[in-house]
Amino acid sequence: MEELLDTTAVGSGHARDANGAGVQAAKSLGHSGEDGAAALGLVTAPSQVSARPGLKSVISNEARRRWLGPRIALVVTDLLALVACEYAALNVVAQPGAGPNRLFANFILSIPLFIVVVISLSMNNAYATSPRQVLKNSFTELHDIVYALGVAGCVVLGIDHLFGGLEKQATLEPITIVVALLLAAAVLPASRGVSRSLMRLVAVEQLRVLVVGSGMMARYLLRYLSWDPRITVLGCVDDDPAPGTSVLGGIDDLSRLCDELAVDQVIVGFSRTHPQAAILRLQSLNDRVAISIVPRYFELLTWRSGVKEIAGLALIDVAPPRLNLGSRIAKRSCDLVIGTALLIFSLPALGVAAVAIKATSPGPVLFRQQRIGKDGKPFLVYKLRTMTVDADREHAEFAAERGVSGQLFKLEADPRVTRVGRFLRRSSLDEVPQLWNVLRGDMALVGPRPFIASESSSINGSAQRRFEVRPGLTGLWQVSGRSDLTFEELQRLDYLYVASWSLWWDLRILWNTPARVFRGHGAY
Repeated sequence: MEELLDTTAVGSGHARDANGAGVQAAKSLGHSGEDGAAALGLVTAPSQVSARPGLKSVISNEARRRWLGPRIALVVTDLLALVACEYAALNVVAQPGAGPNRLFANFILSIPLFIVVVISLSMNNAYATSPRQVLKNSFTELHDIVYALGVAGCVVLGIDHLFGGLEKQATLEPITIVVALLLAAAVLPASRGVSRSLMRLVAVEQLRVLVVGSGMMARYLLRYLSWDPRITVLGCVDDDPAPGTSVLGGIDDLSRLCDELAVDQVIVGFSRTHPQAAILRLQSLNDRVAISIVPRYFELLTWRSGVKEIAGLALIDVAPPRLNLGSRIAKRSCDLVIGTALLIFSLPALGVAAVAIKATSPGPVLFRQQRIGKDGKPFLVYKLRTMTVDADREHAEFAAERGVSGQLFKLEADPRVTRVGRFLRRSSLDEVPQLWNVLRGDMALVGPRPFIASESSSINGSAQRRFEVRPGLTGLWQVSGRSDLTFEELQRLDYLYVASWSLWWDLRILWNTPARVFRGHGAY
């Protein structure tokens, strides 16, 4: 999540966001500039969207390409990964004296396994866009992949046993199938992550989103969604738009806009339209377009929140924390094992960074600063120095010039940051020495952002629950905008993390962190 738009920027700022998103969408359909914006109803009236000759066929072809491209790429990726896993399994369990011909024959016998696995993945929606997710990633679909591999394994082992027992035909050894599927459980998610990264570079996997509403929540959505390069926000729809807000049309235009703009997902964000009118229009879309709704009191909800039903009425649970003794032991064990491995692995990079810091600016390699940790206890945090030696003395002067007191203070182009420091910050390599803090028990791999004393004193209300856990090397703040987040957003994320903690959530954050770091979003 990025920094929320200021409430004073409802007018021209939001109009620029909507128009910019629309122009971007128009360019993806072969239009540009005002011509493309007019095609999407952002400069001219919304009714003129359909007036462009040939626009509908262009969008239809574009939609077909966007639908087929990612699915074909994932099928090819899965097949290549399965071939690699089967080849590795055949070599691992190869019988003594088995020559190349025997291995080749076994590999040919593995072809039905590949087919069954792909069919099982398809039946578990591994190649479909889930209506419950804006965009899939390899971690969120891990459960579906493991389940599909388990089903495929049972089917193939059953067929193998039947034909091997009745017909005495040449079949694969069951142990080979099991080893191949176990390898695939690790390799498939990783290979899919690589494939999606490549598709992102060539803009193959794109999701076209239309937002219903034009108020504060719509502005939140425009900001959050614009952060992901795979998402094209086409604009907003509302009967009674906020003053100065540009919209593509009203609720009655929703069905037409979804068809003509090849919309993949509609997200409802507190529209000013009468609920009954909006419900009728959304119900008519439910079989053609994925629909997501931002619930009221969304500040209390996380991805772990579940939906229950009472007499046809949907209720959303506020997920409870799972910070019992066993969970704390598991979390600390993960910190020690993963932290030690990461520290050893990063030693060469730390050495190179230390030489670069020393060679380009006077002063020590490490920067030490007091932060506030669990139970409000202070500790010394270690980072690679990214600023000039006298940066701390200049901090008060810089903050005074910009009227900042006691809260987050970071400049996107801070003159105190060195040339090497700018790279270290963007790549987050300056944070690597904090692994020592993790091993010492001052910090955890995942947790709230470690604040200095002046920032911690500004925390109030439910956000003070952040002091119930150790601060983290990464966390919700790291994968949700980093330095672009406001202090209020950080407090909300800290509360959500502690109030709904689970070990699975920690693993999900760890999985997402490298991709966020690689993009460099919000790092300065």
